[in-house]
Amino acid sequence: MDTSMKIIKEITRIKEHADIFHDHNINIMGGISVAEAHCIDKIGSIECANVTKIASAMFMSKGAISKITKKLLCKELIESYQTPENKKEVYFLLTEMGKQVYRAHKKCHKSARQNKLAILSKYKNEEKAIILKFLKDLTQEYDDEIKKEN
Repeated sequence: MDTSMKIIKEITRIKEHADIFHDHNINIMGGISVAEAHCIDKIGSIECANVTKIASAMFMSKGAISKITKKLLCKELIESYQTPENKKEVYFLLTEMGKQVYRAHKKCHKSARQNKLAILSKYKNEEKAIILKFLKDLTQEYDDEIKKEN
């Protein structure tokens, strides 16, 4: 992954942290909160998605993810299932409606990525390396704060 894409990744993580902590009640895409959209994204991206894997990927507690997945189940955006080998563990899949939200969410991120790449094209690689170092430091601070809260 080149430096520009690493910077985009870190900016996206900062935005997601901000969305989860400050705007989790703001609805997007027809009554779906930002946190719910990000949870849908993780369920669509993670193989055998369960509460533990989603919580780890979103840097949130398992309790918070349980609440979000219950809402998504009620909204029929996801469905739950169990495997014959492990009846205790609950996994999640996207419904057709959930897949639509997943694709819309990916499209939003792609558009945002293109906009940020256009901005980053103005910088030399050395400058991008400095920006990346700063953003990694910043996201590490957020990650540490989240771990303390969980």
